[in-house]
Amino acid sequence: MNIRETADDYAYIVAVLNEGWRIIECRDRIQWILQRRGSPERLRRDDWRGRSYCQTSEALLRCTRLHAGAGAVDASASRVLASLPERFCENVIKELT
Repeated sequence: MNIRETADDYAYIVAVLNEGWRIIECRDRIQWILQRRGSPERLRRDDWRGRSYCQTSEALLRCTRLHAGAGAVDASASRVLASLPERFCENVIKELT
C-alpha cells in the first residue's frame, strides 16, 4: 500500500465511486477527500487529484452528487457512503476504541 494520496494503491481508499472518482481518507486522518482521476489543466492525467475536502458525511454526499453524479456511483460505493459516520472524527474515534 502506498501513502501518496495521488496513487492508485493509496492505503486509505474509502470507496471507488466509478472509473473517474473515488473517496479517500487524507493521510493525516482528519477528513475525507473526494478525488477525480487526473486534471484537465495538467499534462499528467493518470493520477488522483483532490476535488472536495469534507469532515461531515452530509457535505461529502453533497459534493459527490454535485461532482461525480449520483447516477454514476457504483452501488457498493453508495452503500459504503451511506454507512459513514456523521463526522469524520467519529470514524477515527471508533477505530481507536
